[in-house]
Amino acid sequence: MYRHILFCWLLLTSVISSHAQVLHNPVPPTYNADLQRFLVQTTANFLYAACQGQMDKDSTMLYTTGIFRLSRLTPYNEGYKTGKEFIGRDLIDSGKIQDAEKALAKLQSIPRLQLLAELANYYLHKPGADPKDLEMADRYANMLLEASKTLKDNFWLMQSYWILGGKAAQEMNIPKSQIYFNEAVTLCKQTDNQPLLGACLLYQADALPPGMPQKDSLFGEATAIARKNKLVILEHRIIQVASFEHLRMRPADVEKEILRALEIQKGLGFLHHQYCYYTLSYLYTLKADAVLGLRYAEEAIKYATATKDTALATLYYLRIAQMYGNVDNTSNAFFWIDKSLQGPLTPETKILWFKSFTYKVVLFRRVKMPARSLKLIDSINTHLPPNNALDRMLLASETAAAYDAMGNEPKALESYLYFLEMAKRFPPQFMFAETLMAYNQLGNFYFKTGKYIQAREYATLTLAHPLAGASAADLARTHNLLFRIDSAEGNYTSAIGHLQQYHLYTDSVYSIIQRKQMADLTVKYETQKKDQDIRILKQDSQLQKAKLSRSSMIGNITLGGIILLLIIVTLLYNQYRIKRKASQDALSRNRVLQQLLNEKEWLLREVHHRVKNNLQTIVSLLESQSAYLENEALLAIQESQNRIHAMSLIHQKLYHNENVASVDMSTYLPELVYYLRQSYNVKNTIGFNVQVDELELDVSQAIPLGLIVNEAVTNAIKYAFPKAETGQRIHITLRSTEESATLSIQDNGIGITNEVLYGKVWGLGLKLIRGLSKDIDGELDINSRQGTAINITFAISVPLTNAASEVSSTAVN
Repeated sequence: MYRHILFCWLLLTSVISSHAQVLHNPVPPTYNADLQRFLVQTTANFLYAACQGQMDKDSTMLYTTGIFRLSRLTPYNEGYKTGKEFIGRDLIDSGKIQDAEKALAKLQSIPRLQLLAELANYYLHKPGADPKDLEMADRYANMLLEASKTLKDNFWLMQSYWILGGKAAQEMNIPKSQIYFNEAVTLCKQTDNQPLLGACLLYQADALPPGMPQKDSLFGEATAIARKNKLVILEHRIIQVASFEHLRMRPADVEKEILRALEIQKGLGFLHHQYCYYTLSYLYTLKADAVLGLRYAEEAIKYATATKDTALATLYYLRIAQMYGNVDNTSNAFFWIDKSLQGPLTPETKILWFKSFTYKVVLFRRVKMPARSLKLIDSINTHLPPNNALDRMLLASETAAAYDAMGNEPKALESYLYFLEMAKRFPPQFMFAETLMAYNQLGNFYFKTGKYIQAREYATLTLAHPLAGASAADLARTHNLLFRIDSAEGNYTSAIGHLQQYHLYTDSVYSIIQRKQMADLTVKYETQKKDQDIRILKQDSQLQKAKLSRSSMIGNITLGGIILLLIIVTLLYNQYRIKRKASQDALSRNRVLQQLLNEKEWLLREVHHRVKNNLQTIVSLLESQSAYLENEALLAIQESQNRIHAMSLIHQKLYHNENVASVDMSTYLPELVYYLRQSYNVKNTIGFNVQVDELELDVSQAIPLGLIVNEAVTNAIKYAFPKAETGQRIHITLRSTEESATLSIQDNGIGITNEVLYGKVWGLGLKLIRGLSKDIDGELDINSRQGTAINITFAISVPLTNAASEVSSTAVN
């Protein structure tokens, strides 16, 4: 038994230094969106019942979506759409609530209605019932209500009624809640929407307080609709909510409901049957059928293992430990309770594993080790104190029982009174069999101290408990207590009656058949465990022999490895020296090459500078000569000046640019057009529109394009507008793609004659345009439909420096 104490202390010590951890379960790949929602809702409802309401429903839904790593809106978004326009779920899951709220202004129609519903659901189903959250939920739900009425969209109108009804229920305003749900029911009946009608009735029933007769009526009506329309998922949801209600008031009905739920799950291809089998095990525990209770607990573990349900495994292991404990098989009970405490013991998972610690306290007391129980309780309170009412209440009850077993009556009474104070405030709908055990312990305590009136009071409370009729073990303990009380008070007739009842229920719990079956199961389990231990011992023996036989070989390999390592280190060092010398030589060569490259770039800039100066000198000479010329000769000289300036401007760009091999056309062409405009003294008579993409061209293409623009614009200025009128414009555009570019010069002038257009008459300007277009392998198109339009499409040549860079990078790779 000391090993159990040591094991628990190790667990407690590890918790102090462990980081927060929540286990995750995989979602089977066969589950579509509907089955994923079904999985979350089913798991959350099971968890809500297992925790006995110590997590509210919204918290269990959020916890469950975290376990399966699904959207927190999964339980509430049935019928919602997905796609680029429906951004609410992703924003809310990533915590960007303000972004989601801002997005409302940009959305219209269905996407906006859905986002309103998602925001309302987010605030409504946040854990707890913070008034600010409920206020935000109310705001968005009312916005959804008005927008749905405007668009006459019944689906989203229904969603608004559900959210507003749920919000009123959380505020405990049941009449207002039922008004909204009645509106939803009326709407469904008007539209004859049976699936939504069934869901409405379920939500309406779930919003009512426990124990209200109207709940069963609504459950029945919703179930009838589900069965009539073969809505099996809806029927399953109704069973889950209704069975939790019936568990306390009508536990006999729950078994049929759970078996029907199991049948639905198998029909849907749903694999997580452990929740149903866990509940069936609990029901048969109440019936004192230990054999079936154990069998169903084993089935729960079987399906939990098959679905890799590690997150909730502690609950299933606790259940089977309790089954063995109920039949006084404490060795197996200790084995399973230790197994249930092997997961991460963190604040995030405390709601799941704390009951296992409490039950370990119970087991120590049952094996007559109350001091160990108190020691464990002390360590729990020091390192892992309970943080909810149920855990505090149950631990107080077990503390009192441990002190009672130690004979410390004052301490026992103090803890029992603390338990009673909490039990008065605890919601009755969440009081299960643990309360029966506590009342029985308290009654026995008062009997031992001679306080028969108080002892009878708590025995009577046990019999009055709704679950008492279903729990043969608790009835047996209670009638035994009443027999002893009546005997002590001299009421022998009543004592005999209670004694007979005690034997009746005891025979039910510990019948010969059950004892034999449990013994057989225990022998079978022990046999399997021994066989497994023998196999492990054999494997250990074989491993030990293999280790011994390999030890000498490992020593030799180690020595050889050290020698080989020294050789490798020597070779690596030598290679490092060689590479280092080669690297230094390469760096030296690179410096020389860089110096040569800089000198060549400087020389190339100097060439461009001198070419530009020479061209400017030619322009100046032509300008001097033009002073002595008139008419056509003067015009010819001026046109030659413009052509030379177009080339000179390129060399000027190259000289001033760091890249000496390409020209930025987005700055070059506007400057060229501006020069031509000034050269021909065109002020406001002709408008110019120059639009050039960001594009760098090689000199071999930039010079021809500049000359083409010079010729085309010059011709347009000279011939397109014989009369000065408003609205005269010349458009110059250069558009580019990744591989090609298109130059367009277009005016809205008088156009050109067909003889010129079709090449019957050739002017020098058009000859130059055609020739230069061929030089750059361009496709030339000239038309005169609305003025004159010249379009040239050509493939972009890679500038020399870019080509060199690509070749260099390829060589490096």
